[in-house]
Amino acid sequence: MNSIMTCLPPNDGHPGVEIAWAADCREAFNQGVRLAQTWLDNARSGWLWAVMIAERDLLPCAIERRAFEVGFLSRIHQRMCSHQAAVSRQRPIPLVNTSGTERP
Repeated sequence: MNSIMTCLPPNDGHPGVEIAWAADCREAFNQGVRLAQTWLDNARSGWLWAVMIAERDLLPCAIERRAFEVGFLSRIHQRMCSHQAAVSRQRPIPLVNTSGTERP
């Protein structure tokens, strides 16, 4: 059986990913990615879960709904991971010697 590939491009400093599907779900996947990006760009207007469910339920079949969910949540994941990396880079790391006291 041939797989149809969808591609989540790199974004926010987080790598992209390719996902294989048993059917052509590229449009539904890309629709999910676009909707997530719109939500992220518009000051997170509305409840994330409500935005996703309302649009997902408009799709006609289960595999398309799943592809939409994966695209949507993958884009949100990229943003969350980039934010976590930025926060950890900003935290000062104290230099401590083996006795537990700070180094000058």
